[in-house]
Amino acid sequence: MKKREYRFYGWEKAVFTDSRGLSPRNYFDLLSNIWSADTCAPRMRKSWSSENKTLGQCSITAFLLQELFGGKVYGVPLGDGSYHCFNAVDGHVFDLTSEQFGERTLNYENCPEQNREVHFAKEEKRLRYERLKTELFAFLPCIRPISLEHAAQYGKIYADAFSGPPWNDPWKPEDAEIHVRELAESRTSYGLECVVGDQVAAFLLGTSMLFHYGRTFEINDLAVAQAFQGRGIASILLERCIADMKERGIVGMHLITRGQSFLPEFYGNYGFRQEQEVILMGMEL
Repeated sequence: MKKREYRFYGWEKAVFTDSRGLSPRNYFDLLSNIWSADTCAPRMRKSWSSENKTLGQCSITAFLLQELFGGKVYGVPLGDGSYHCFNAVDGHVFDLTSEQFGERTLNYENCPEQNREVHFAKEEKRLRYERLKTELFAFLPCIRPISLEHAAQYGKIYADAFSGPPWNDPWKPEDAEIHVRELAESRTSYGLECVVGDQVAAFLLGTSMLFHYGRTFEINDLAVAQAFQGRGIASILLERCIADMKERGIVGMHLITRGQSFLPEFYGNYGFRQEQEVILMGMEL
């Protein structure tokens, strides 16, 4: 569970979100599981590979992101009469498929606007667009506040996740549901759920507390259902949580995680560090 290192053009500022709570970075993660030779432009299909997933995907990807975020699609002239499409949304320029050019530097300044009707006059391109859109929407997570109506589902996800490695704790779903409810019913609780289709795929839950230096937030639970692991959902929830805490004026975040596992590195990629001045103490009764 490592944080993805983004390299597409404009990735640094591609953190704004759409109505689903997803950013262009999140869509890059999702589309990376969908781009294929079938969605690649026919003239480039023989060169497409899983190592160069963005090859031949520019126009259908840019117009799909326009449908999700609005803004405009522009095209970088490539010198052969064709254009490489990219997005501009509220002053933010980004190009999810720029990595196909390797070390070549593209000039994104003063590029002509592209029209979807002109592009999709080509039937094969329209069909590739519809395929990409259909597959994305089947895969698409929706991030929203937790609901206690789903407490039993959270309990099962929690029990399954924490009963396996690296925790290996013998949780029962009914006990995990009580655990979740107790946290969620706290006056200072905050939580997010991720829904894919009609299934709860993951949730994040925690509480805030006031100290002399300001209010901090503790992530108590972050769990992804086994069927949805490996899709970057934990990263989507964590990024959204961090953004929300910054907006709320929270001065710090913390969590407890398993030391001898991949988890410290995962959280470290988002700025969490091991505390040096405090230790966790406990006793059995």
